[in-house]
Amino acid sequence: MSDSKKSIAVLGIGQFGFQLSIALTQKGFDVLAIDDNADIIDEVKELVTQAIVVDSTDEKAMRSINIDTVDVAVVAIGSDVESSLMTTALLQRMDISDIHVRYINSLHESILASMGIRNLVSIEREMGTQFANTLASDKVGRYISISDHHALMEVQVPKPLVGKALKELHLRSQYRVNIVGIKTRVPSVNDDGEVSFSVKMTDVPDPSYPLSKDDYLVISGTDVNLKRFIKVGDINA
Repeated sequence: MSDSKKSIAVLGIGQFGFQLSIALTQKGFDVLAIDDNADIIDEVKELVTQAIVVDSTDEKAMRSINIDTVDVAVVAIGSDVESSLMTTALLQRMDISDIHVRYINSLHESILASMGIRNLVSIEREMGTQFANTLASDKVGRYISISDHHALMEVQVPKPLVGKALKELHLRSQYRVNIVGIKTRVPSVNDDGEVSFSVKMTDVPDPSYPLSKDDYLVISGTDVNLKRFIKVGDINA
């Protein structure tokens, strides 16, 4: 796999894993699709960077394909909770730091959480393409497709906009995106002096509110304009 692109392994090529693999490949990532079903791998092999028939619970087989060299691993296994957990544990043993795991039920979720997995995915099969958009940018939170070319997205306030008020920015005229709301982290202190944060959603933002680096803007627009707005954060980063 290429060294110049971010590499992502998708383990478990069901309907979700299939869509996710293709969507990430289309976005320019090096995608390694892994499944123990040869027929499924045969279907996806022409649509991704690389597709390999491997039992993801077999440590020797996994090491033989250098799975430990990928940047991100997504365990997309559907109904087999045992295989999902074994695969996840194996990826952890191989010191892959960025692991995303799809969970099937609340027990599966709690076990993964106890294993220290922080990137937990609960998503329907048709949402594979949308989840790809979340992985595609560290600045992006939730992404909800409204139509083929329009979406609603949470995006961290780009650095050049921190400290500025909405009324100064003219986002609609300059970037052709609409601000639907602002998510703000609100600190609170308990009796022991420990600080915790809750998230407050403001759906009618005050035009004079100065944006914080920890705020997330909830914006809507076309995919093209949303992507252009995200790149504002790359200026003077």
